[in-house]
Amino acid sequence: MGEIGKIQDVKVKDRRSTYPAAVKWWLIAGVILVIGQVVIGGITRLTESGLSITEWEPLSGAMPPLNAADWAVEFDKYKASPQYEKIFADITMAEFKFIYFWEWFHRQWARMMGLIFAVGFVIFWRKGWLDRPLMKRLGVTVALAALAASFGWIMVASGLHDRPWVNAYKLTIHLSLGITLFSYLLWTTFKVIQPKQRTFPRVAVDKWRWPLNVFLIIQLILGGIMSGARAALPYPTWPSMNGDFIPPVLLNGINWTVENMVNYEQSLFQPALIQFFHRLTAYTLVIITLAYAIAVFRDPLARVLRKPTLLLVTLLVTQVIIGIATVVSSIGQVPVGLGVAHQFTAIVLVGTLLYLNYTHAPGKLLKTVEK
Repeated sequence: MGEIGKIQDVKVKDRRSTYPAAVKWWLIAGVILVIGQVVIGGITRLTESGLSITEWEPLSGAMPPLNAADWAVEFDKYKASPQYEKIFADITMAEFKFIYFWEWFHRQWARMMGLIFAVGFVIFWRKGWLDRPLMKRLGVTVALAALAASFGWIMVASGLHDRPWVNAYKLTIHLSLGITLFSYLLWTTFKVIQPKQRTFPRVAVDKWRWPLNVFLIIQLILGGIMSGARAALPYPTWPSMNGDFIPPVLLNGINWTVENMVNYEQSLFQPALIQFFHRLTAYTLVIITLAYAIAVFRDPLARVLRKPTLLLVTLLVTQVIIGIATVVSSIGQVPVGLGVAHQFTAIVLVGTLLYLNYTHAPGKLLKTVEK
């Protein structure tokens, strides 16, 4: 056993990070920037700013209007959109500048991320600090970022014809791509900063980890649809939904049509369905997370997971409280502050679960072998 332990120890040392500190901080900065982009996107959505810029100009669009004539041109373009005609026909130039700023800032932040990534990549590549595995991962990161940006415009374009807002399902795909980008970049950062040196045998906690991952993914998707369809507005109550556990509109079989799911703004069915399942999934997540936490604290082999698990439970409870506060405060419109806080906490929750997944990942059973 002692000899095997030595062999394992050598392998572990070989897996230690050899990347320079600059590369690590560059990746950390990238993760923070992606979080910022998701949060700014939430503000853009909640302030109804997403349709204020009606054209997609990756390069020339970096410059905002600089004088009154330029602002007049942009305002005229916006006046041709369904959102102006059906919702904001009385908007002033000052109010237009406000919503224009958030959409422009959202796009500008994306440009800044691309610039920081490109400059860092060229510098570190020239210095020989990026090995082939990391280069491949960075390539996937670029592809995900490009896909998220492209779908961002597809989402915006969906609100420039007929409907005065972006399509909820396309918004959900855009948000899901953003969270996928964040998750992949964070996982890459874990691999660079903290290679899997010492892990533990698979234990009972694994049986709760996979349901936790699945239900969190489902909850994120439901949250995206709920945000895009503004599903909080028809049912701003808790724990009931306007006095009912199951809204009556869901109990009438005639409402279960594709039409009601596609044209969700014309009926209460889709908002009721999405909010109902969003609530049920939240309750399920709490139960699974508590079961997972109990298993972690009971198993001595899972000691390394205790602190991040405690953080996970704290974040989930916080998220539920913010979610309830957001729903009951959605009288006429979703409160921006609570909505953004809800989205930010969701991202941090995803990051915490990713770290737990990373620690769970198969690795060298060094401590067991040495014993």
